[in-house]
Amino acid sequence: MHRIRDPLASLFSIPTVPKQKWIALTIGFVTLVSTLVVIPYASTPLWGVTPFFPIFIAWNMFGDFMTSHLLYIQYRATGYKPILILSGTFFFTGLIMIPHLLTFPGIFSDKGVLYAGTRASVWFWGCWHAGFPAGILLYTFSIQKESYSGSEHKNKTAASTVMFIVVVLVVGMITYILAGQHEWLPTLISDSSHGLLLSTGIGPIVWVISLVACMYLYVVTRGRSLLHLWLLLSVFTFFLDVSITLLANDRYTLGWYAACVNSLLSATVVLFVFFYQMNQLNVKLHHSQRALHNSQEQIAIILDSITDAFLAVDKQWCYTYMNKEAEKYLGFSFEVVKGRSIWDINPHLKQTKLYEVCHQVMERGEPAEITEFDQLHGRWLENRVFPSRNGVSVYFHDVTERIVAEEQMKEANKKLQMANRLLTDFSYTDGLTGVYNRRYFDRMMNQEWERVKKQKSPLSLIMLDVDYFKKYNDTYGHLAGDECLRRVAQAVQNTVTTPLAVVARYGGEEFGVILPMTDLRQAVAIGEQIRLHVESLKVPHAGSEVSLVVTCSLGVASCSIEDIQDSEPNTLVAKADQKLYRAKQSGRNRLVAVD
Repeated sequence: MHRIRDPLASLFSIPTVPKQKWIALTIGFVTLVSTLVVIPYASTPLWGVTPFFPIFIAWNMFGDFMTSHLLYIQYRATGYKPILILSGTFFFTGLIMIPHLLTFPGIFSDKGVLYAGTRASVWFWGCWHAGFPAGILLYTFSIQKESYSGSEHKNKTAASTVMFIVVVLVVGMITYILAGQHEWLPTLISDSSHGLLLSTGIGPIVWVISLVACMYLYVVTRGRSLLHLWLLLSVFTFFLDVSITLLANDRYTLGWYAACVNSLLSATVVLFVFFYQMNQLNVKLHHSQRALHNSQEQIAIILDSITDAFLAVDKQWCYTYMNKEAEKYLGFSFEVVKGRSIWDINPHLKQTKLYEVCHQVMERGEPAEITEFDQLHGRWLENRVFPSRNGVSVYFHDVTERIVAEEQMKEANKKLQMANRLLTDFSYTDGLTGVYNRRYFDRMMNQEWERVKKQKSPLSLIMLDVDYFKKYNDTYGHLAGDECLRRVAQAVQNTVTTPLAVVARYGGEEFGVILPMTDLRQAVAIGEQIRLHVESLKVPHAGSEVSLVVTCSLGVASCSIEDIQDSEPNTLVAKADQKLYRAKQSGRNRLVAVD
């Protein structure tokens, strides 16, 4: 099943359709026409409704803060840094309104609060109406420099924290300067008139910044994505807000109220699109989940009705499905093992051909079939392994009766040879770790010793010991110790790829690696790979005195035809053991070698 992404994660890249463009154009056109109609009467005084302004600011703050939060969620989903800049822009706009409201004359007191006098409020308005388009300019510039890929980025939390701190510090610094040093501020409004706001150049500068931001955003984005289409409308109505405010010439005039309406539209239009799109995606998600649930039920009925046992695993080898026949054969229900590794539940499978075939199918994406004896249940199984988008699927059924019938037709000596081979495998394999045991190690040492004499080729030996293993058992218990040895053995087995090499459990927590036709330099390189691989398993070891994870110490020895005259294989073992002892004495988690 596909993983359904966060609905907000794709809003940036959702293309606009003609209907959406026409709606945005219609709203923008109606707003523009309404503004043009109001302009000749912008200075017409209306009733001074004092509660209107706090409600207006609260609405704006809600719209900007919610938009900032939803953009932040989108940034968390995509990791696209320009979205974080846009989120910070709306956050700044909502935050700067707080001191603007507190210092606005006639709301909380005649001169406002924060000891700011009557001059600070209009300066906060200027910072608000210059800061938002400045943030839009920065955002537009950033999307030109960084293309959207949809891939994950690291350090998203750190970047978000920096953005939050920077915006808060900027607003705090502006508040300190404008409120704390208000007596030094030039007067921008005299007798409630905006004339000085225009004549000082502050108003025109804010107007130009808003116009440039709107044009720059349009040139770069053309409103191609859903987010950019409505962001353009937000910036455009913000520009109209600035324009009509400068022409209103006074507070509580027709132009002033019209500017407030434009400001409300600017603050909420993107938020409305977020909510609308989330609702649409939620409806689609609901329908998709319902259809998916119905499909899963139908598939489950079909799979449960087939006579073959069937199971499926994901790319991490965790169970994702199992039909009734599989549950019946394996002896446990799917709910018990759901989400757990098939190799952890069935460790004996790691030593089977099925284990290799499953990995080949996973890597190559080609189906395979194998008939193999299930040692745990004592049955012959015909396994068919198929690749899937999310892992592999395995069909298997019991063919024991067929195999037995075929075997009865074969000669008695062939059946005996098969039994002997199975017995030999058991006798030479360590039951805990799955690698070879001490008996096989001794046999192969003698065999390779004779090879050196005949072929005059080098022979190397690695002896390794798990560091502080007794303390590991004391700390975590013997069951955990057994699992630790299995993982270490598997790590060694996976690391040693030299032809004819033998990995064996020598005894307890000690392992031996026989390396035919390998000189000391090569053996040291292999040993170091083993040490690093074991350490990379990151098996916790609170009782270790050298590391927080399980490590191993290694001794490496090598011999040639000149070294083995009148000596025995145990000589090489003793040398490697001696170097292993030195590795332990030198602090463990290291390799010591000898010529």
